[in-house]
Amino acid sequence: MDMTRFVNTFGRYLRQKYGEKVHKVSVNASFTCPNRDGTKGIGGCTFCNNASFSPGSTKAGEISEQIKQAQEKVGARTGARKFIAYFQSYSNTYGSPEDLKRYYDEALAQPGVIGLAVGTRPDCVPDPVLKLLSDYQEQGYEVWLELGLQSSFDPTLEAINRGHSYSDYEDAVIRAKRYGLKLCTHLIVGLPGEEPEDSLVSFDRVIGLGVDAIKIHPLHIVKGTQMARQWRKGLVVITGVKSPQNTSPK
Repeated sequence: MDMTRFVNTFGRYLRQKYGEKVHKVSVNASFTCPNRDGTKGIGGCTFCNNASFSPGSTKAGEISEQIKQAQEKVGARTGARKFIAYFQSYSNTYGSPEDLKRYYDEALAQPGVIGLAVGTRPDCVPDPVLKLLSDYQEQGYEVWLELGLQSSFDPTLEAINRGHSYSDYEDAVIRAKRYGLKLCTHLIVGLPGEEPEDSLVSFDRVIGLGVDAIKIHPLHIVKGTQMARQWRKGLVVITGVKSPQNTSPK
């Protein structure tokens, strides 16, 4: 389906702004998350198997080498000559501003890299980090802060072990806007316990806060996750979908 008929896609936005195709390339800087390292919890989000959505960046290595390899593959396939370094795996602002600057600087130093997309959590964006990202933007780089929210309902966030609340997200958006940062929010449609209408409520709340983009993920129950184990036991209730415990064997 040609989504540009219905929405202003990120690809179209970049093409209109830069006059040519711009492609995101994933970077793994070996970050973790506060609900994995024991700061807020262990085990991470119940739906998360990071390797399932970033299979090309599961091995952490030198950032420059990762970008170079990705550029060669993507460039050969798409013809792209300009790239955004996408710090994707886990919480990519979960570190000291000094360490973050070293990672981001290395990415931006690579030929063809015109900006950063930084994926993280709402509770991992203190003001010094927002200031750092804002400084890059003021230098002319394309900078996007991507906040993983998933749902605007606190009971859902607790059930999937996010380790933060919706109010944490609201606070992060308000502060990021003060620094003039462009914001993309990630939402998951079909989370356990939610009705279809709940996703629309989350969309409305996020849009009402003035974010610049939304990334919509349909729920995937991925092998090796806590949610997959809960699913097999019949502990996950998804509207309109039968769990294995409620499905007759064929």
